[in-house]
Parts: sequence; C-alpha cells; structure tokens
Amino acid sequence: DITILRCGPGTLTHTSPAPPPVDLHGDHLVSVYYTSGSTGTPKGVASTHTGWANRIQWMQAQYPLNPGEKVLHKTVLSFDDSAVEILWPLISGATIVMIPPGLHRDPRAILDHTTRHDIVALHFVPSMLTLFLDEITPHQQPAPTTLRYVISSGEALRPDLVAKFHDRLPPHTHLYNQWGATEVSIDSTSHLCTPHDHHTTDVPLGTPIANNEVLLLDHHLNPVPTGIPGDLYLAGTGLARGYLGDPRKTATAFIPHPHHPGQRLYRTGDRGIRRTDNAITFLGRNDTQIKIRGIRIEPTEIEHTLRRHPHINNAVVTTWQPTPGDYRLAAYITTHNTPDTPDEDTLLTSINTHLTDQLPAYMIPSSITLLDTIPVNANGKTDHKALPQPQPTTTHTHTQQPTTDAEKLIATIWTDVLDHPNPDIHANFFALGGHSLLATRIISRLRTTLTPDIPLALIFDNPTIHTMA
Repeated sequence: DITILRCGPGTLTHTSPAPPPVDLHGDHLVSVYYTSGSTGTPKGVASTHTGWANRIQWMQAQYPLNPGEKVLHKTVLSFDDSAVEILWPLISGATIVMIPPGLHRDPRAILDHTTRHDIVALHFVPSMLTLFLDEITPHQQPAPTTLRYVISSGEALRPDLVAKFHDRLPPHTHLYNQWGATEVSIDSTSHLCTPHDHHTTDVPLGTPIANNEVLLLDHHLNPVPTGIPGDLYLAGTGLARGYLGDPRKTATAFIPHPHHPGQRLYRTGDRGIRRTDNAITFLGRNDTQIKIRGIRIEPTEIEHTLRRHPHINNAVVTTWQPTPGDYRLAAYITTHNTPDTPDEDTLLTSINTHLTDQLPAYMIPSSITLLDTIPVNANGKTDHKALPQPQPTTTHTHTQQPTTDAEKLIATIWTDVLDHPNPDIHANFFALGGHSLLATRIISRLRTTLTPDIPLALIFDNPTIHTMA
C-alpha cells in the first residue's frame, strides 16, 4: 500500500551534463492555490517559480537532507504544504514515502509509518502534532529514532506543546515553528524551539528566511519600535503575483513598498510584536479571518451563506472552545419571524442541510443559536462580548438512545469527546461538531478499550453511533 518516489544519484548517468533547455523564467506561474473569500468567491493565489525555488532551496540549506533519506508525504494536495513535502526531498536526492489515502488524519498511522520507513522529517499543524505526540508511549509506541526535523505551521504553537515535544522525543529531534502565507510562498519566518520556550507566554514566529522581509508597521505604514505591537507585512522574493483574475483584491492586499520604490508588500492581516532578540511574536488577526486546524476561514463567507437561507434575516459567525485548544465555529441567527417560519428543530435541520449543500465540512458551525436580535455596541457594530455562550446544536425530536452494549460504549465516548450529552444514535458525528481531530480521539479511546486494530476510517465511513456499533 506504500508508494515510494526516489530521485537518487545514478538516475541520470547517461545524459548530457548540460542543463536541458526549458522555456521557463522565474516570474512564470508555478501554482494557483485557492483561499477562502469573504463574499463566497475563493481567491486564487498565483505564485511564481522564483518564489517557490527560493523557499525550497532555503529549506534544504536550513534542514539538510541527504540522498536516500526519507520524508513522509501526508498532506493533501490542495494544501500548499504538500508541495514542500514533494519538492524539498526531490531537489536533494532524498526519498518521498507517500502515506495511503485517508491515513493522513490518523496519528497512529503517521507514527507507524515514521518508524517503519525511517522518516527524518515531518510537517504538522499544532493540533495534529498534539495527537501525534499523544500516541508516543515509552513501552507500547516508542518515539521514532530517525526523526530529525519536525516543522509546525498553520496555527499558533503553544508553549505547553513545545514542552510535550521535548518530553516525548529524543534530543536530536528538533522542532521548528514557521509562519507565513500562501501569498508569499507558504512560509516567511522560522524559529528553532528550545526549552526556553516552555516558559514563555507565546512561542515566537522567528526571524525571516532567506530573501524574505518581515515588517511591523503602524496604520500609516511607518515602522513600529521594538516592543510595540504593529501590523505584519511580508515582502521579498517569495511574493506572489497576486490573485488570479482579480486585480481589485490584488491591489488591496499587495501594496507599494513604502521604503523601496517599485517593490510591493503583502498585507497579512496579522498583528505582531518584535522582541529585543529580533524574533517576532504573533498577536492574532486584525480582521475577521480565522484559522482552525490550519485552514484559513472567513466567517463572513459563512454568514453570507447563512443569509441566503429563506428564513434567516441576519447571521454572525465566531469561534468558541468547548475545551481549551478545541476551536470550533459558532453561528448566531435571527429569522424573518413570518407565519411560515418553522419551529426551531425544523429550522435547525433545514439550516444544516442548507450549509452542507454549499460549504465544506470544516466551515459548518457546530453551534447555531437562534436570537431575537443580534446585539450591537454604541457604534452599531456586532457586540461579540454580548453574544451568549455557544452550545452544541441539537434537536429534541425523535431522539433515540443507545440500547446495545456497543452503542452505549460509543455514546459514552462521544459524550466525553464532543461534550454533547445524550447524543442521538442516528445523529451524524460531523453535524454534532465533530471534526478529524476529535474523530482521532474517539478512535484512540476505542482502540484502548477494545483493540488497537480499529481503523480511523471507521468513523468517517460510519459517522453515527448506530452504524459505528
């Protein structure tokens, strides 16, 4: 079931030493990755060969791979980090080990493949890194011995996760925190995590990679001093052309460089602060965009979709954490309140169907709260602090409780992991707020209770308590 790609010495022994003629230039298009858009229209980031070549060459200089060493390719192709898992090993004569489809969500499978194939480099978002480290136990699942580089990006890296990493993995395995944007060839900063990061408030984003520039500016595009918060902008070789076929959005996000005429800056929408050691710390977003499990999401896009439902008058989407670190989406809605407005249970069922038909699973709120009015502050803007605490969406009709021992076991685990009391045995796991990381925790609990051979695919193929049982 394993596909291995090799590009080693000796493969091209009978060819000319001169480079082959290729009609490509550095400013030619190399990729288009689509990110969420605030009006329901995704933005296609048009990147160049120069930007990606610089990024991959920096990777090899920063994290040297030797010919024949192995990198695990486990990121889906629609996510930009998958390109790093392919191009980085290929330029160094290393080997790509491709994990079978579906197993990229299974931390036990990732650990098994890492150990079995002597993997030296892995890439994670922090939420998945947490689950990977949880699988490492000294007696049952020991730490892989060949692993040398672990790269974390896509979400804020927490100090407690750095401490867990250093506790579970040997000293020769290094953890790097990287930050950037698809608009600037994926990443622009890097930080080697050390035990000092266990005791900090925030793990720093690090310092700029080769030929990249990171600026902290105020609202007038003037540099802010060390220790003063500012807006994060990126510049340099990695900068994309812009958004494919959308000059208006390109002009908004890619602005003239205030200090270098003829060059541009990318407005990331992130806030940061520069420490005295020149490292940059992330302070969050200054717009509505959020990241959940490494995926960029525009809440306004979900709000736009909700308002297209025939019974919804207004909608606000935000995030919540039923447990620390478990970020989910929460929606608040008001209705037109006309005679044909259905009862709450029927309305919620209709809304979930509406969202499922138009949005990917990761953009569907796990909590939908019906309000009389959306609270606003003195400026007429949504008062997020006045919104009630979200609760998992549930309906109260036709609830069927578990009857068999298997259903009762699964229901108990679902209740603990989802923080959802008395789930209906026919309710869909994802409609109750489940996602791939929570699915992993459920399967891990079942493996511990029953048998380690239970596949992660069980819950994706059978997403109800009844069908799982």
